[in-house]
Amino acid sequence: MTDFYDFLDALEESVFEEKPVEIEEFVMERDYLGLPPLSDYQYQMIKASTQIYKRETLHELYGEAEAEKRWTQTCNEVIFQLGKGSGKDYISTIACSYLVYKLLCLKDPAAYYGKPPGDSIDIINIAINAVQANNVFFKNFKKRITHSPWFAGKYDAKAGSVAFDKNITVHSGHS
Repeated sequence: MTDFYDFLDALEESVFEEKPVEIEEFVMERDYLGLPPLSDYQYQMIKASTQIYKRETLHELYGEAEAEKRWTQTCNEVIFQLGKGSGKDYISTIACSYLVYKLLCLKDPAAYYGKPPGDSIDIINIAINAVQANNVFFKNFKKRITHSPWFAGKYDAKAGSVAFDKNITVHSGHS
């Protein structure tokens, strides 16, 4: 009986409502995005763009060695500098989807980052003009979300934004 109570205590202490899956599973499994596998470079770009957890959270998820490896790969800024047709827009829609997914896996994303519980978290994609903002990034981002069973019932799509549960909103803007 003690093991059961230890399990319940561990759940209470965790910052997670749901343990997040790895990017490869998120991309390929039908429960998430159900897309074809990406190249190693594409996965590397997404991982660099979406490592949002604190060091101690990484330890909780992966253990010390893997957590420290991931922590050293944490980036504050990521620039996709690749040629025309390389999939930058495609990768950015997947990365943004995965970022939102990882936030939604937290019990209270705002409180996790030291904001008042339930406070909003806004993610914005900036394009050089309205056509690019709506037709390149945002249309395809919404496609990723609407075709994903995991996101079903967790968002409300509007003209220039998608409002998710837990006060997370993705905006598409332009200069």
